[in-house]
Amino acid sequence: MPITIGRGFLKSEMFSQSAISQRSFFTLLWEKIKDFFCSTRRSAADKYIKELCDVTSPPDAQRLFDLFCALYELSSPSCRGNFHFQHYKDAECQYTNLCIKDGEDIPLCIVIRQDHYYYEIMNRTVLCVDTQPAHLKRYSDINIKTSTYVCEELCCLFPERLLLSLSGGITFSVDLKNIKETLITMAEKGNLCDWKEQERKAAISSRINLGIDQAGVTPIDDAIKNEIAAKVIENTNLKNATFHANHTQSSVTQLVYSCLFKNEILMNMLEESSSHGLLCLNDLAEYVAIQVHNSLFSEDLSSLVETTKNEAYHQR
Repeated sequence: MPITIGRGFLKSEMFSQSAISQRSFFTLLWEKIKDFFCSTRRSAADKYIKELCDVTSPPDAQRLFDLFCALYELSSPSCRGNFHFQHYKDAECQYTNLCIKDGEDIPLCIVIRQDHYYYEIMNRTVLCVDTQPAHLKRYSDINIKTSTYVCEELCCLFPERLLLSLSGGITFSVDLKNIKETLITMAEKGNLCDWKEQERKAAISSRINLGIDQAGVTPIDDAIKNEIAAKVIENTNLKNATFHANHTQSSVTQLVYSCLFKNEILMNMLEESSSHGLLCLNDLAEYVAIQVHNSLFSEDLSSLVETTKNEAYHQR
């Protein structure tokens, strides 16, 4: 049976737990690469390596990418040549290799593809599926997933396409590259960091506001909203998050709607003028927006609306 690990699941373990313990597994890798870090940074590097070697709950693809980048930043300048980032793309596929080399040895190798990833530590491989299909919330006959890849400019795994499977064997994809290109342009202009700060506020606040609205409780003033938001932020472990009562939609959500509206096949299928189609469109937009947010901020907002609804009920 698959073992759930974050956004993906463990598909197979190709190493023997009896042959090598997690502790000795960590020790072997650490002995190979500890000299890549100066003494003042080894404790931080030690922590990241332990997370990599947690064979009972392997990190997902985004976390693997984050860990590799963190280890690179912690490494001594003279040893950064041991860290290798290679991105391949052709008409059929694209994938990214992240490697730490020590002479002829490769103590760590991470391979990230669009729909799965695997990594090798001391020649022992963990193979995982990164993105599993999901059902639309109100339409169980529609399966959806995003196809992700490493975006060097944004330094994260980023959704490239929205893949839809309908009843009757109909499948098609929606290109999401306009979202990526918009964000890359911001990065090139030096505006991305400021934008991300505001976007995170808007993304969190708009979903809290939506949860309060969907709860259908009696009119709530701003003081009560702030109280609900504070409890929700605490209960969902959102770090350094703030709430603004006037946010109703995030910029990412607007970018997603723009991409979806441009897809003629999708628009024809949804029959945009009907309420059924609009509800389906809203669910699709929210799904993609959540995936983009998760990629940019390494945090999951998928339960935020429901958590807020439950908290708002307690105010009645």
